[in-house]
Amino acid sequence: MEKRKIIIAILIAAALLIFFFLAKQASPDILKEFGLGMSLPWFTFLIAIIDGFNPCTLWVLTFLLVLLISVSEDRKRILITGFTFVAVIFAVYFLFMAAWLNIFYYIGFIEPLRIAIALVAIIAGAINCKEFFAFRKGMTLMIQEKHKPLIIKKIEKMKEIIKYGSLPALITSSVVLAVFASLVELPCTAGWPIIYTGVLSVKVFEGGISYYFYLLLYNLIYIIPLSSIILVFGWFFKGRKITKEQTQIIKLIGGVIMIALGIVLLVNPELLMLIK
Repeated sequence: MEKRKIIIAILIAAALLIFFFLAKQASPDILKEFGLGMSLPWFTFLIAIIDGFNPCTLWVLTFLLVLLISVSEDRKRILITGFTFVAVIFAVYFLFMAAWLNIFYYIGFIEPLRIAIALVAIIAGAINCKEFFAFRKGMTLMIQEKHKPLIIKKIEKMKEIIKYGSLPALITSSVVLAVFASLVELPCTAGWPIIYTGVLSVKVFEGGISYYFYLLLYNLIYIIPLSSIILVFGWFFKGRKITKEQTQIIKLIGGVIMIALGIVLLVNPELLMLIK
C-alpha cells in the first residue's frame, strides 16, 4: 500500500476512534439544549444522496448509455431508455425499503435487531472503505465479476433494439435490464436502506402513510445522481463511465459515514432522538 493511503487509513481510524468515544459519552438532552440536531427531511436527504452515488448502479447505467450513444444519435431514445431504467430502479428500491420498514414497524426495533443492524452497518462500511485501499481484493460488496459478463451480455443484446427496434420494445428491454441489474446489485447498496428504514421505524407519526411519504422522498432523492447522468448524456451525447478512482473515493466516503452511523446505533442509539 502506498504511503499516502497508509496516512489516510491512520487518519480515518483515529477519527472513527474519537467519534466512538464521543458518541458513547454524548447526552442527547445536553446536545438538544445546544440546539444540535437534524430534521428527518434533512437526514433523509443526506442518506439518500450518499446512497444515490452507488457505483454499482452508476456503472450499469453509464455502460448502457455509452452503448446507446455508440449506436444511435436519437436523443429521444437515449432519454426514454435511461429514464425507464431509472424508473424501474426506483420501483424496486422502494419495494425493498417498504419490506424492511414493515419488518421493523411490526416486529419493533428491538435490542437484538438494533445491534445486528449496527454490526451490519459497521462491517459493510469497513468493506466499502477497504475498496479504497485494496480495490476488489478479498470480500467486496460490489457487483461480482462473475455477474458483470451477464449484465454486459444483456446490454449488448439491446444494440439492435436501440438502433432499429420500436419504442415499446426498447422500453421493455430497459425494464428487463433494470430488474436484473437491481437484483444483482442489491448487496452493493443494501446497507443504507436497512439503516434508514430502521431509524425511520422508531419515529412516531399520526398516520402510517407518513412513513411511505419519507420512503418516496428518499427514493426521489436517490435517483437524482442517476437522472443527472441521463440528462448530461442525452443533452451532450457524450460522457464516460465511472472510473476506478471515482468508485474508490465514493466507497470510502460512504463507508466512513456508514461506520459512524453503525457506531451510534451500537453504543448510543438515543442520539437518534436528535433526528426529529
